[in-house]
Amino acid sequence: MKEIENIKNVFIHTIIGFSIKSNERDPKKGEENMKHHIYYKYLEFNDEKFFTICLLPGKNGKFPVVISRSPYVNHTVDMPEEKIMQDYYHSAKYWLERGYALLFQHCKGQGKSTGAFVPYVHEREDGLAFREWVRRQPFYNGEIYLVGGSYTASLHYATAPFEADVKGAIFEVQDSERYRLWYRNGQMRKGHANWHFGLYKAKCNLHKKFDMRSFSKIPIKGVSNSTFGEYAHDFEQMLEASSPSHEFWSTRFGGVDTKDAVTDADIPILLTTGYNDFYVGGVFKMWQRMSEQTKRKSALLVSPYNHGDDYDQENGIPFPNGQRRQAFGGDYQIAWLDHIRKGTPLPYKTGVITYYRVFENGWQSDFFQPATKDLTIPLGTGSFCFDYDPLCPPSFRGEGLLVEDLQGRSDVLSICTPAFDADTFVKGQMKIMLAVESNVPDTSFYVRISIKKPEYTYVLRHDITSLCYQLGDYNENSIATLEFCFDEYAFLIKKGDCLQLDISSTDNNTYVCHTNKKGEYYLQTETEKAENKIHLDKSCLILPVEPS
Repeated sequence: MKEIENIKNVFIHTIIGFSIKSNERDPKKGEENMKHHIYYKYLEFNDEKFFTICLLPGKNGKFPVVISRSPYVNHTVDMPEEKIMQDYYHSAKYWLERGYALLFQHCKGQGKSTGAFVPYVHEREDGLAFREWVRRQPFYNGEIYLVGGSYTASLHYATAPFEADVKGAIFEVQDSERYRLWYRNGQMRKGHANWHFGLYKAKCNLHKKFDMRSFSKIPIKGVSNSTFGEYAHDFEQMLEASSPSHEFWSTRFGGVDTKDAVTDADIPILLTTGYNDFYVGGVFKMWQRMSEQTKRKSALLVSPYNHGDDYDQENGIPFPNGQRRQAFGGDYQIAWLDHIRKGTPLPYKTGVITYYRVFENGWQSDFFQPATKDLTIPLGTGSFCFDYDPLCPPSFRGEGLLVEDLQGRSDVLSICTPAFDADTFVKGQMKIMLAVESNVPDTSFYVRISIKKPEYTYVLRHDITSLCYQLGDYNENSIATLEFCFDEYAFLIKKGDCLQLDISSTDNNTYVCHTNKKGEYYLQTETEKAENKIHLDKSCLILPVEPS
């Protein structure tokens, strides 16, 4: 690989190291306490120094190596290296007890590492350099395991295809296709853009001026100059690429190397996500795109919770045994690697998806095949007309939260299905066929699905699209049918429950609002109001249901 040729220039600066006695051994067995050997180094690569913590089960010997890297370390900037190292040791020592060496590195420009951090841009070279250094160490036994979640999983995706000594991986709550991180059906996700803005050159004293309103300014082209005080080429390229077919997504910095990171990776991979995770649909697509050979020895765990495998205690709902750690043990990550290395049993199956059945409140393992029966529910009669003003857009709560009071907004239609007359289990991707009309050449439409119970109404799914994104072109004041295809879900509708649909044109909490102008959003210099209409008598909800 071309990148490996430059790794010969890695210089190692050992700063400190010492051994710590482990107290985890059972004294009844008469075993002597092991000494865990821990130290840190600064690895120099391409004129930057990378702070790296090394935790070894013992001072001597060869061990399987678990690698992780992270940019989420700026709280350590003013901490002594010894304190950082000891804190990490106390959070990770159980890996050492199971015989694994842990190597943890601060990303370029973050924490104690030097340089300037720009999300995604340097991760391939830096990650490959780190692994090449590992291979030269006396403790390396020929086995490397990649572990990461969210962006720290993307760090590993960037290094694909994986070398022969990478024997397995754990990739949690992160889609490998970068377009889906930034956009949903052409609508930019505010949350991911906000994350990018916050981390961009975080230690470089840029005097950033941004908040969520920064994405409502028009034109959005050049927003990096106004918020960072400098032009961020990679960010501006992304703004121009609202379509998944845009050439940017076929470039390296658009993620062309990462989107198929697991597709043909011939190693056991544990994927995890949650129904309320931002990227649940993308993780399902990663699983579906895996080769059958890889899939047979891999697993996907789907909890009923969010990106952090948790729920909002004020506006969410707990589910019995719902967290992965509750269901599969606090050491489920170590157990996955033990299974790869030693063949130890797992509390779930490989080759299939293990998922939580929401409101039925249990876990099940199967192929998560699409339901063989569709239940079609008409949305009603007549039409609903509303004005959509991009300067005064509605906001909605997202998946996994209780429905808010919409305060009687005239630009939101809330309707309910009839109460279900029998228990009905929905499994797969719900769809809505929505007949719409508008007086502008392009606008967006948004739909949210919630389950309405006697005691609360709980958000399940949302989707958004625009006329021209889905249709290619639109004739003003004509009726068009848009398809909304929601991310996978598995939940029980109990007898007497119904589904609530909230229909509007956007969600200001989640997406950059459509201007109602045709053409690339980042170039728009003005907005206009749209007169939109929903034809309920030509619209329907389609539920994939399991046979009784």
